[in-house]
Amino acid sequence: ECDDARAAPARNVVEAFRTALVETYEGSFGFGEREAVGEEWEDVAVDSENGRNDVAVGFLQAYTGQGFASDLEAALALGEELDRRYERAYKEGETTTRKDCPTLSAAAFIEAWMDANDDPGTYPVVGVRRTETGVVGRAELYTCLPRQVTEPLFDELHATVLMSATLRPFDVTEDVLGLEEPLTMAYGEQFPEERRRTYAVETPALFASQRDDPGVQETVGETIEDAVRFTPGNTLAYFPSYAEAERYYHRFSGDATPYLDEPSTRAEDLRQEFVSDDDAVLFTSLWGTLAEGVSFDDNDARTVLVVGVPYPHLDDRMEAVQGAYEGAFGDDEGDAGWRYAVEIPTVRKTRQALGRVIRSPDDYGVRVLIDERYTQSNRVELGEYSVYPSFPPEERSEHIDVAPGKLKIGMLNFYSDLDAWEGAPPEP
Repeated sequence: ECDDARAAPARNVVEAFRTALVETYEGSFGFGEREAVGEEWEDVAVDSENGRNDVAVGFLQAYTGQGFASDLEAALALGEELDRRYERAYKEGETTTRKDCPTLSAAAFIEAWMDANDDPGTYPVVGVRRTETGVVGRAELYTCLPRQVTEPLFDELHATVLMSATLRPFDVTEDVLGLEEPLTMAYGEQFPEERRRTYAVETPALFASQRDDPGVQETVGETIEDAVRFTPGNTLAYFPSYAEAERYYHRFSGDATPYLDEPSTRAEDLRQEFVSDDDAVLFTSLWGTLAEGVSFDDNDARTVLVVGVPYPHLDDRMEAVQGAYEGAFGDDEGDAGWRYAVEIPTVRKTRQALGRVIRSPDDYGVRVLIDERYTQSNRVELGEYSVYPSFPPEERSEHIDVAPGKLKIGMLNFYSDLDAWEGAPPEP
């Protein structure tokens, strides 16, 4: 409640937008779909290639006033004044916390939403989920280009240092983050080469159309079991999704103790249980929390497997991101969207997963890429489907192409040379 002439137009604008939002997501449900809504947020596509998005159209239809632009301007002015009052009350000690102004937040969001069609870097989307009170919805403006957020931040700084083992290719990072003529430095592997091996196994490419093929599953499953059996310790196995991780977890029939990471599992609890074992294999998603920022030093894990090329789920958001990158950095070849939004982030995630083992000069281990798209030998045959060229030169030069049945021989020889077995090594 507010005794201000601008309160009525502000309420008019906000209520019209809320009405449009509810009608949009309620109208999107087909037969039985409302009842199937779960507790996690699910997207409802509202974007339109032919003009304003569905919520914007609904807003204009629900609005009843002298003009939404003037009412929105009044709402913003009212919100800014209320926000100044909250700031003053906090500074003068009248309140113990700085109160945010919901009127200002709502009005600013509605203004940005109505302008979203003119901003190719922003994707308007509606989400729904189930709560204790029923199905609720939200409107979200998804930023497709990180530089829209990061570039103004970097502009405010005198200097910035960005450090990561996976910043390359530098030209893409510069474009994505909005960096102007940065000084770049790259270092190769810092640990002894004789204490690591990287194998690229020539298993069939795990395209979506081939994942259900029994023969492909058998070949991949046997390769995983060989890798686990010929590891003197624990093995990490990363997959493109939790579903694929669960598929091969249930297929696994080796002697090592299998652990399955699931979306509902507390990552640290699972990690502690896994590393306390000495002959185990952890099945998880490469897009989960155990693929980056987590170390498996020394005996925590000796071998890491990346099974398949972990491309993200290509939903409407991802298509919007690809379109935004294509518009910002595209050329005549028309592949900038795919390269910036999908291929490079996917290879970056793969490289991060490979880095979970061999964490010090004294550490040692094996890294295994299970999919022919990682191999040099099949690069020409696979053409644009090969991801081998997307790795930095000094990293891909270490990839040793190997047939599925020969992986165990390479691993046996490597670990035997390091005297890694406590007893007799397994027989091939």
